[in-house]
Amino acid sequence: MGTIDNFIGRQGATAAAAVADGNEPHTRGSIIARLERLPTNAMQVRARILIGLATFFDGFDVIAIAATLPILIQKWHLTPWEIGFLIASGSVGQLFGAFLFPWLAERHGRVRAIAWSSGIIGVTSIACGFAPSFLVFAALRVVQGFGLGGELPVAATYINEISRAHGRGRFVLLYEIVFPIGLLASNALGAWIVPRFGWQAMYFIGGMPLILFFTLRRLVPESPRWLAEHHRLDDAHRAVSAFERKVKGVLEPISQAAEFDALVNRHPERRVKDLYGPAYLKRSIAVAMLWMTCGFIQYGLSTWLPTIYRTIYHAPLQLALNLAVGASVLGVLGSLTCALLVDKVGRKPIINVSFVLCGLSLALAGVCHAMSVYVVATFCALALGFLACGFITAYVYTPELYPTSIRAMGCGMGGAWLKVAAIFAPTIVSKTMIGGNLDVAFYILAAVPFLAALAVHRLGIETKGKVLEQLEA
Repeated sequence: MGTIDNFIGRQGATAAAAVADGNEPHTRGSIIARLERLPTNAMQVRARILIGLATFFDGFDVIAIAATLPILIQKWHLTPWEIGFLIASGSVGQLFGAFLFPWLAERHGRVRAIAWSSGIIGVTSIACGFAPSFLVFAALRVVQGFGLGGELPVAATYINEISRAHGRGRFVLLYEIVFPIGLLASNALGAWIVPRFGWQAMYFIGGMPLILFFTLRRLVPESPRWLAEHHRLDDAHRAVSAFERKVKGVLEPISQAAEFDALVNRHPERRVKDLYGPAYLKRSIAVAMLWMTCGFIQYGLSTWLPTIYRTIYHAPLQLALNLAVGASVLGVLGSLTCALLVDKVGRKPIINVSFVLCGLSLALAGVCHAMSVYVVATFCALALGFLACGFITAYVYTPELYPTSIRAMGCGMGGAWLKVAAIFAPTIVSKTMIGGNLDVAFYILAAVPFLAALAVHRLGIETKGKVLEQLEA
């Protein structure tokens, strides 16, 4: 009986796809309608896993410098200025990558851009393991940054575009959770690998995204929304069909195609300049504050933590690395909690509450900076855990704020603001934390998420439960 039911289900899905491929011409509205009726299916899961691997290693390679930095400082006898430059060097490349790869994604497709960025990440990570000097290593970090800065915003754009409005937040965040898992894996593996096999091993492991450069485009269909936006309607039909064929059971009839056609035809075509035009200025200011906060805290604090624990609190290397792992664990737990709540309470409440709690934790770290390393590490871990809640929500929230024609660039702009903050944050930390003014540094860090929460509250819009095309200004 189960076999007959499965056969009928497959026949139903095939029949529904055949209706979509019938005599009626494909339109942008019909493509959107077909995406909005899709239940979670095997192709979506495959896309989430494969692109999730790219995002996982993005997180892994971003934070690998934290685990290896104490060794590199001793190996190359780095000065405080050189340490800050080494941390910021990757962010310089990521700043340019945040513009380059979203630009490529708008012109050549989301999947191609993700594959290209993964190739750069993999090749340069392996090369970092062979770097003979500080200058060569820093130069490779800049080049690797192009891929690291470009992969995340394009991947977030793609995952949003293949999701339907109902449950989109949870679907996207269950994918995005691989980024903090990558951070956790980098810290955890670094704590175990670096003392035993040397710092180079971290970068050889980080070279695995190179595999995706050769395989991703053959295994994952392009974004149907992007194809339809570029009037490649037959290609968009084939991409949607790739998802429909993997649906178990009977697909719902196509509905609202005419309504979606009227909706997309009502909105003017947007260009990059519109990101800071009248229609999207408030949204873009909120996005800028949101992403700058994530960059300022993530790069200004987490990459420094093992070094701070060693140099200021004189903790052994293994203890310093283990304490950093604890912060990453809270980041993963916070991200998982957000994935379960984001479609129930909304994007803005999660971002605002998590940022306020992050700022409060950092302020308490400043108050208690003269206590033991365990007290300071606890408040830092809480701060990074709360930050992760807002950070991961930014990946579902930001793509929802912009139309398909500029969605990748809007996400890239958010990533660019993150990298701008990441470039300057390590320098501020090096002049305060390492300079002996640890409490001042914590107070400066605490002020940033408070300001971001205010900006998102006043300027952002709520996007929960709405079709992407309904959110266009």
